[in-house]
Amino acid sequence: MEEDAFLMLQSNVLCIAVELAVECAHQGVFFNQGQCCTAASRVYVEESVYPEFVRRSVDHAKRRILGDPFDFKTEHGPQIDQEQFDKILEYIQSGKDEGAKLECGGSAIGERGFFIKPTVFSEVTDDMRIAKEEIFGPVQSILKFKSIDDVIKRANNTEYGLTAAVFTESLDKALSVASALQSGTV
Repeated sequence: MEEDAFLMLQSNVLCIAVELAVECAHQGVFFNQGQCCTAASRVYVEESVYPEFVRRSVDHAKRRILGDPFDFKTEHGPQIDQEQFDKILEYIQSGKDEGAKLECGGSAIGERGFFIKPTVFSEVTDDMRIAKEEIFGPVQSILKFKSIDDVIKRANNTEYGLTAAVFTESLDKALSVASALQSGTV
């Protein structure tokens, strides 16, 4: 049940908070090449920190080490099979066709195996397939939000919702948002 949400709320300590949130969101979607039921493929980021979050997310994705999954240095291996590989590439094309901005990745790599570059999209909207459907691949969709009420409504607008994450330095804000999310685990 993919398409789980990760929410980044503005913090008073932006540099540290944004970097840590980017790292957590990065692992949340790219762990196991996105082939995980709890992959946080939808990342909602408050408008005021959105450009910085996107920039840092792209930096992280570009640094990811692709290769043989039996090599301890490898961070990103292949997709499970040809069918899933093709499906992910279709979703990536759909994101581009529907107007999302491809920030990095977005293609296969190498001539052998089912390797897809870690892919980051910005300017994603809730009605795009990459924000609504299960991808089970290394595709991160970063969506903007203005208000907490709005992002809660949007994050809850999914048929999946196995997990969600809330990232903020305000414990009160985190607890309030977490209790409003309709998710199996927050």
